[in-house]
Parts: sequence; C-alpha cells; structure tokens
Amino acid sequence: MIYDAIVIGGGPAGLMTCGVLNDKGINYLLLEKNSSLGKKLLITGGTRCNVTNNLNVDDFISSLTMKHKRFLYASLNEYGPTDIKEYFKNNGLNLILENDFKYFPETNKSSSVLDVLKMNMNLSKVIYDSHVKNIRKDQEVFSILTKAGKTYTAHKVVVATGSSSYPLTGSNGDGLNFAKKLGIDYKSFTPAETHIYSKYVTDNLADLQGVSLVHTSVRIKGTKIVNDGGLVFTHFGVSGPAILHSSEYIYEELENNKTSISFNITEKSIDEVIELIEQGKTENKMILKVLEKLTTKRLSKKILDLIQLENKNINEISKKDISRIIELLLHFTIPVDKVQSKEKAFVNAGGIVTKEINPKTMEIKKVPGLYFIGETVDVHGPIGGFNITIALSMGYKCGNSIDDSLK
Repeated sequence: MIYDAIVIGGGPAGLMTCGVLNDKGINYLLLEKNSSLGKKLLITGGTRCNVTNNLNVDDFISSLTMKHKRFLYASLNEYGPTDIKEYFKNNGLNLILENDFKYFPETNKSSSVLDVLKMNMNLSKVIYDSHVKNIRKDQEVFSILTKAGKTYTAHKVVVATGSSSYPLTGSNGDGLNFAKKLGIDYKSFTPAETHIYSKYVTDNLADLQGVSLVHTSVRIKGTKIVNDGGLVFTHFGVSGPAILHSSEYIYEELENNKTSISFNITEKSIDEVIELIEQGKTENKMILKVLEKLTTKRLSKKILDLIQLENKNINEISKKDISRIIELLLHFTIPVDKVQSKEKAFVNAGGIVTKEINPKTMEIKKVPGLYFIGETVDVHGPIGGFNITIALSMGYKCGNSIDDSLK
C-alpha cells in the first residue's frame, strides 16, 4: 500500500500532525520507535507538562533568543498559544494559568495532554517498535526502511523524531541521519536551556549552595550576549533562568576558548551602590551592615571572604578594597568549565537549518513531499511552554499543508 502520508515520531509535533491528517480523512501511518507514544512528553514539566503560555504571537517570538525566530511567524500566527488553549478546552481538558504566565493541565498530569492528542487520531494507524533507519525517494514516492527490515511507502513523509535530548525516551537525533543522506543542511545538536559547571564554584563558593538571585544579568566574557533572570548557586556550578538562557552561547564559547561569566549580585545601580557606601561612611557603619543592604547576608560575608577583609568600620577600609567590593557586587565573575551534555539538557539547539524549509508549509524546499517539524528543526525556546507550543504549531501547519497539497 502507498499511504498518502507517513509520520515518523510520536511526540507532540508528530501527534498533532496525525490529528490533523485524521480530521481531513487522509490515509496516513505513524511509525513510532518506542512501544508507546509520547514518552518524552510524559516527563516534561516534572510530569505536569507546561503546555503553553499567555504570550501573544509577537511577544512569544520576541522572547526567543535564536537569530532566525521569524521563521516561526507563519505557523504561530496560524496556530499559537490561544489556539492551543482552545484545542485542549474543546477536547475536555482545561489549562490552568500559573504565575500569570505558564499553562498546565488542570489535572497536573502530562498524561492528560497525551490523552487528548491520542484521542484526535486513529490509534490503529500506529505501528510501534518501528525504528526507521533510512528514507529514500524514487520519483514521487518515498520508501521508509526500518531496522526490523520492514518497508513502507508514501507520497508524503513527516520527520518528527526530536533532538538528542533525553535519548532514553527515543529522542536520539535520527532526523539528522536522514537529512545527511538526503543532502539536507543541518546543525549538529548541542545543549541549550541547561546548567553550567564550574570547579571554581565547587572549590571556593560551596558555602553559597542554594543562594538565589531573583533578578540578575548574566554576561558571557568576550561577547555582547546578556540574559536576564534568576540565578542560583549549586553544588556543581550555577543554574536558574538567566543561566539556562545563556547556556547554548556559553557552550559555543567553550568550543573555542576558555570562558567565564559575570553577573550582578545586587539589584542596585552603581550610583545607588556608591550612595549607600557613602551613607555608611557618614553613619560610621560596619561594612557587613552596608553590604547586607545591597545583597544577601551570605553573599555579603562571601564578598569579605573573597577579598580577605575583616568586618570593620567602613571608614577604615581603603579605596582599593572599596573598589574591589563594588566590582564584586556589579560584576561577580566565575570561570566556566563545561555545560551540561546535550543528552541531559532540557532543550537542544541545532537541527535542520530553517533556510531548508518553507515556513508556510514545513516542507523541505529541495525534496518536495518531505517535511521536518518539532525539535528536529533548528528552532527552540526557553523553558516556559515555548517548545511544546512550537511543536504543536508546526505539527498543525504541517498537517494542513499536506492536506492542501493532496487536494
């Protein structure tokens, strides 16, 4: 049998595509390498699944850090956060807003999200334990070969095999192997949205473990890259939103050089810092009391420890040491040794380069009838419902594009 379409990969992007194909009455097949669907989806958000967020399309795209983010405009404009909320509501699952930003299923279970995606497709069209090893095209028909020796044929093929993040869920970068054989340009998967490791932190700042900064600006040495957000000291280095957003760029720097990051440990401006220090001099205050007005108690003690300074009257401290204190407050610097591996990172950068794909259809320009969607493509967002939204949006766009093409 020659199917109208075959979808490879049963994650959110692939399942949404299947739902659209099913609704349109298209003869399709889903090949899933695992013995069940949505294995990675089930563990997202601590098994709660942050489905989407409350941003409009323009703000959603503006929040992405990748250079080619406008690629997603067509798909998100057709099917964005608001449409996704309506989709789940219409299928009996309300999404609940948390922290005025993130939407989770009212059940607090990722399995509820998966159930909705599954109910919109025909599960008899799923073939499990089908690990695809190759895709070939002969004129207008694709042949899909599996490791078990099976061959399936179709007029359209959708690759939704994910990245290299969490390979135990079946997401191990298969899509890039297909792309290489078909002459499609791609970037290797690399870690993004993850933690960083620093021996300096473990050796010298172990007593800061658990200390958090609500808001800081992380700068990567030798670049103009700055990311704002929270930061937390850990037993292995640092983490938190500002670090997660910076991690893919830190990884790039480490590929070529040693690097370090700096960040402010006070929310005061330099003028406010100087003003409080001068006020402390006028009031004959001890330096620790002044520092505690500028940052946390543990960080205040650590500043004195790092510059080997006793807690004494601020008027007894030299201008040189005052300058060193101000520098630590505004540009606390730590060297970075490595970034968490791509396999353990929450998200991967890399994938099929977007110039290979028609953003209005998700079809590969040089291989008509072949589509790449979801994490297999070089698009990603920060933690906060961005990546599942992107996957569902691309899957919806892809399914409708296939329907239009077959008419």
